[in-house]
Amino acid sequence: MIDRGQNPQCCGRVSSLYLDYGADAHNSADDPFEISERGMWFRSRWKFEIGTQLSVALICPHPRLGLSRVTAEGIVVWCEPSRDDDKAFECTLLFLDLPDELKQSLRELSCRLESVE
Repeated sequence: MIDRGQNPQCCGRVSSLYLDYGADAHNSADDPFEISERGMWFRSRWKFEIGTQLSVALICPHPRLGLSRVTAEGIVVWCEPSRDDDKAFECTLLFLDLPDELKQSLRELSCRLESVE
């Protein structure tokens, strides 16, 4: 699971990766991160096999509802050692069939994240 939150007052970000409901965690606050309605790219200390299915939770502020949690399922389609960090892997996750309202939420999240970074 990936949690990403943003405090609108400080314009910072918090990013973490959790395996097995928190049995193992990795703070990735300084790592690059990209997301769209089709999938996401992230850096991890874990190597995921191609075809691994992951559940992703993204937390961000919603203009009317406050913090809002969006959950999506995806398949790892690429995972290779990072060129910049020999202890990390660069991973691409392709989201599985998403309902239209979830696609819209991911589009909005992507736009918000781009304006913060």
